[in-house]
Amino acid sequence: MKTIKLLPIALVSLFTLSAVPSLQLGSLKAEEKTYLVDFYDNYKRESFTLSSGYGGRGNNLLYKSVKVTENSFLTPIEEPTRKNYEFKGWHLDAKTQNDENKWDFASMKVTSNTRLYARWGLSESSKIVEPTYTPPSTILEESAAEDYEITSIMNFVPSGTTLKVSQAALDKLVDNKDNILPLMEYKAKASVTFEATYDAISTITVRCNDVIVETYTVSLGDYKSSNDSFENLAKGYEKNALSEESYHVMLAGSSSMEFWKTYKEDMDPIVTYNHGIGGTKIDDWKDKFNQRLVYPYKPKLVTYYVGVNDIKAGVSAEATIEKLGEFFNTTHSAMPNTQIQYVLINLVPCMKSMWNSVKQVNEYVKGFAETHSWLIAIDPVDQLLKDTGEPSNAYYMNDGMHMSLYGYRIWGKIVKESILEGLEELNS
Repeated sequence: MKTIKLLPIALVSLFTLSAVPSLQLGSLKAEEKTYLVDFYDNYKRESFTLSSGYGGRGNNLLYKSVKVTENSFLTPIEEPTRKNYEFKGWHLDAKTQNDENKWDFASMKVTSNTRLYARWGLSESSKIVEPTYTPPSTILEESAAEDYEITSIMNFVPSGTTLKVSQAALDKLVDNKDNILPLMEYKAKASVTFEATYDAISTITVRCNDVIVETYTVSLGDYKSSNDSFENLAKGYEKNALSEESYHVMLAGSSSMEFWKTYKEDMDPIVTYNHGIGGTKIDDWKDKFNQRLVYPYKPKLVTYYVGVNDIKAGVSAEATIEKLGEFFNTTHSAMPNTQIQYVLINLVPCMKSMWNSVKQVNEYVKGFAETHSWLIAIDPVDQLLKDTGEPSNAYYMNDGMHMSLYGYRIWGKIVKESILEGLEELNS
């Protein structure tokens, strides 16, 4: 039988304490917990009440993310900025319209993972206003070889002594017959007297120092559309043209422009004129409607939405791209002092099988705009999609093609911001 010897109690205690020296009274500490606090800018898409009665709001962009020890105060972060808006603080509720649920950095501690959302208020000091338009200079350098130069008349270029115009252009000539210089792209030396008149029948007469230096015979060009629906709508726009004061900013293109019934309110305070014609394609505008509904009004900025009907009709992405390139260059050639903006084609529900073509065309336009300063690409496409990349039905009519009121609110807000920036650039 084995004998087990017991160590003295004092020795056991000594052995135990030396083997586990950390287990001293009061030396144990609980591991500190940390939580994530995410700050969201909360403005890329606005909040709306949908027809269903539910609130709809798009994704926020994550502004900043920090880790904080439990029961600690948050350190205030750099405030975000938003053009024409004032930052009103961070809130626990993305839809807060007042100081309710506002995060108080001095008194509130972090006790869990937390999301905070920026709240915004329209800045009184920077309300959105249309910049004052400064027309291009008409003064020609005194060192120039000639006393004057004429580029175009209402964006129509004379062929020798012949000028073929549209009906709207002809009406404007008649209405301004005693002085058509404002309708012309020209420059003349400050030291000469320069004037241009129209006899209200067929002849433009240009005088320099009271001597006739140019005459142009005016006639109507062949800009009539073979589509009766297009033609009737175009005639309606032409009929109302002379009652308006100016056409500095214009909207043009297919049905997404024509059906934008709230464009005046959505674009306020920018005064905008909409000459959209549903169903039109790129060539309709290049060969007919630009001449009738855009060129005569000498806009300083024009925004187009066109090309979707080409793709819908089965035109390939490559052919659509070629047509758009010709359209952009032709339009710029006719209106070299006008900024052209183009709204990228929406990924509409009813054309899902054609989305690849739409994406190819949109990428082409973005690339073209990067290398041509006079073209601006407006990109609201992703803003009309869900997180999954699918189109949101709330933003479209039942036909899956045309935008609903809620779709236009988002689409129009992005278009407006781009136009405002374009006007500021033109006047800078």
